[in-house]
Amino acid sequence: MFLVHSAVIFLARKNMKLLIVGYSTRYVVCAGKRAGYTVYSLDHFGDSDLLGCADKYACFDEIANDDELLSVLDRLDWDFDAIILGTGFEYADLGREGYRVLNNPPDIARSTGNKKSFAEKMGSFGLPHPRIYDIDDDFGYPVMLKPVYGVGGIENRLAYSKEEIRGCGNDLLIQEYIEGIPASVSVIATHKDAVAIAVNEQLIGTRWLSAHRFAYSGNVTPFRSEYDCEMREIAVQVVKRLGLVGSNGVDFLITDSGPVTIEVNARFQGTLDTVEHVSGISVFDAHVKAFSGELPEIDPDNDSGTGFAGKAIVFTDYDLVIDKTISKRLVREPIRDIPVIGCKIPAGDPVTTVFCTGRTREQVLDGLKTAAWRIRRLVGDGEGMVQL
Repeated sequence: MFLVHSAVIFLARKNMKLLIVGYSTRYVVCAGKRAGYTVYSLDHFGDSDLLGCADKYACFDEIANDDELLSVLDRLDWDFDAIILGTGFEYADLGREGYRVLNNPPDIARSTGNKKSFAEKMGSFGLPHPRIYDIDDDFGYPVMLKPVYGVGGIENRLAYSKEEIRGCGNDLLIQEYIEGIPASVSVIATHKDAVAIAVNEQLIGTRWLSAHRFAYSGNVTPFRSEYDCEMREIAVQVVKRLGLVGSNGVDFLITDSGPVTIEVNARFQGTLDTVEHVSGISVFDAHVKAFSGELPEIDPDNDSGTGFAGKAIVFTDYDLVIDKTISKRLVREPIRDIPVIGCKIPAGDPVTTVFCTGRTREQVLDGLKTAAWRIRRLVGDGEGMVQL
């Protein structure tokens, strides 16, 4: 009887129709499709590989608030079982209109995403975190300036003098600058428990990908260091104490004195592709199941033979329009997030994502660099060269 009941639940879950909302949804939508779900997408970019995965698709130019999002959903009039909110919409409160949302509650997500309140929570947990300063505090330079809310690191910058921090107000915080190796831990959580499924190396401010010094530019999975177990334990502790559910990511800097918690992404993370490839786990399916109280079984020591996977986000230094020639050449590369012909990409924005696998970290990084260099030459100036 139990087996029959479990089979019915499994089939019901796989027949779920899920709407993914975000500015860029390809990685989530395609993960949902790989997991066997019917997946719809509402996003801004409409990459060609997204269109190949989504069972239904709609594009938006700008959605300023929850009311505008609700109005768009009303106009679509699609039949779906639940919504998953991606980057840019993780704080939206759609439950008030009766939608089932497979995300953290908006108040918890917003509190977690607020870098000031998050720092206070890390202090109350007794976990290391960069200090947050008031503008009148006595502190040394440089310091990091960050938006209180914000993802991707593109708006982060260093300040070297008092003149550079003038005007810092409620929307911008002053944070202690700490050097270290950027890393993250991917976590799946239910309302009662949590498990770490991967440790990832982060590519932050990578010169061969972007001119932005602190931009998230990709990752390599797995990341191996002497602090693996400690970071896994801290990440699980943080996610549980914050009351998070589903797929969440905890960012770290590995310093000379050990890992320092930086922030938490209380939604699907950009590591989704590499984590799924290396772990063999459908993070998307695990996320959906977590809301029913199920956790995947993880053996953290059982990744010795799975190899490595990496993604690298290639940014453009120039305003760019994807024409037929560029598109034809791009699709020959090992890329995801493939821009459609006619797509206009402003200087400083992402063009596409390179994806590589290999037996070693070095092999993966070499593959990413080689492909990224070809793409950056392809989308450079009239001579085909790019300033790196």
